[in-house]
Amino acid sequence: MDKKQELMDAAVHLFSIKGFHQTSVQEIAHAVDISKGAFYKHFDSKESLLVSILKRYQAETLEGLAHLEIPEDLSPKEAFAKKLAFELESILGERDFFIMVFKDMPTDGNEQLTSLLQEMRSSSSKFHKTMLLEAFGQEIEPFLEDLTTVVEGILKEYMITTILENCQLSTDKLSRFIASSIEAITMQLDSMEAVFTETNENGFSIDSLFADMETKIKLYSKNTAQRLASLDLLHQELKQEEPREFLIDALADYLSQEKQIEKEVLLLKNHH
Repeated sequence: MDKKQELMDAAVHLFSIKGFHQTSVQEIAHAVDISKGAFYKHFDSKESLLVSILKRYQAETLEGLAHLEIPEDLSPKEAFAKKLAFELESILGERDFFIMVFKDMPTDGNEQLTSLLQEMRSSSSKFHKTMLLEAFGQEIEPFLEDLTTVVEGILKEYMITTILENCQLSTDKLSRFIASSIEAITMQLDSMEAVFTETNENGFSIDSLFADMETKIKLYSKNTAQRLASLDLLHQELKQEEPREFLIDALADYLSQEKQIEKEVLLLKNHH
């Protein structure tokens, strides 16, 4: 393994323990027995190192999915569950990476990092939407955003519990559970009304983004009630025909003080 790869591996481990902001370039360099000066021969900054880590993870995940073999005798639902199982195994195989993401993902106005995170989110959602359509047919399309949110929400909550609390679960059992849950929902769509209908041109749902922020606030915030109230007010204001810019800016600035949702707030401001 070359030093560039070693630096990325060491950084993921250190970021997962201490957080991005609390880890110095000197510590990362020391972990692979090189000088701080030698670090800058491989990366321009700690931020560029993080971008490389994210790009590597995305490339490896897409490569694995591209070569995933699905037996021809599986039903569409079983094939869906198998793809989910692969995704779950990939996540659990990269615990340090995901602890790093959950713990202290910086934005700080870094456009390259924000754009990459947005791209990764969009890529993941598109992958899940394709899986859902292949498994349950085109008739679910009016509910595709909702079903994608359900799948990603279940995955996220199980992964948070599994990774952060360091407990074990059966990926096969969970993937079958999710597949069966989605199948049960699809059988009731005739009596249901789609909830998430607003998706921007970059492929992510504004409502889904707010749902993510709500989850993170509940998990991490020390001012849960105030943050949730402000989040709801921002959500409602953005739905107005003539939203008040001063109020949006004030609420966004307040919410961005919560480091765990800083990148989501920045995404909203960039695409408002």
